[in-house]
Amino acid sequence: MTDNGKLIGLIGGVGPWASLDVHRKILEQATFTKEQDCVSVMHLSFPGKYTDRTEYILGKTTENPAYAFVNELRLLEAQGAGCAAIICNTAHAAPILNVIEEELSESSLQYVNIIHETQRAVEQNNHQCVGLLATLGTYELDLYRKDFNGTMVYPSKKNQERVHNLIYNVHYGLKTAMPKNLTFLYNELTEVASDLLDEGVEALILGCTELPLLSDFSKCMPVQVYDPNQLLASALLRSVQQPVTITSQIITKQYT
Repeated sequence: MTDNGKLIGLIGGVGPWASLDVHRKILEQATFTKEQDCVSVMHLSFPGKYTDRTEYILGKTTENPAYAFVNELRLLEAQGAGCAAIICNTAHAAPILNVIEEELSESSLQYVNIIHETQRAVEQNNHQCVGLLATLGTYELDLYRKDFNGTMVYPSKKNQERVHNLIYNVHYGLKTAMPKNLTFLYNELTEVASDLLDEGVEALILGCTELPLLSDFSKCMPVQVYDPNQLLASALLRSVQQPVTITSQIITKQYT
């Protein structure tokens, strides 16, 4: 059994590798000397329950994934979760998030928003001009521009497509597999980021939860690279009053 409210709830599977990355980063930042003292996490990963968020935002499907997310959040709350997060940036688009907030308006569950946590970290570091690497859906609805006290710079339309393909392409995209040869993905992302640097950005945000899987990317960049997955993991630990051992806002080590 867990202490009331000390359980972290994760809605994963959107996509599967990304949610595993957040769970790993929770463990990396948690403080414990024996396994019994480790923070408790309930990680739900049922990808088949949720329609694709970007496809819904872009009008390619009419089924709003919000209702499936609400069911899972209620399940987490019933199991004693004190806080929870959906490990997906595009799930925080207004057409989805507004439904979730309305359905859970009576809930005591603390919802942790990956976009808000990232914006807060960027603003605390006084980065005023930031480049965003994300999916087409995130660009379409300005998810990171909204409520950001600064300038959020987007790649060109062509480069937005390139980043989107790094995530969704059925042959090499990070949504469906972790390719054994990552060189092409690193090269593509680095080229897009370099164009943003030429526009004068002071930092970069990996605004899709799959992109932090390219964990050596920050080493290629002369500016700070914000990892929303890691920032979300830190915020979830704080939400259940757990000490956080590291607060780095850049990429951590890749799976080995």
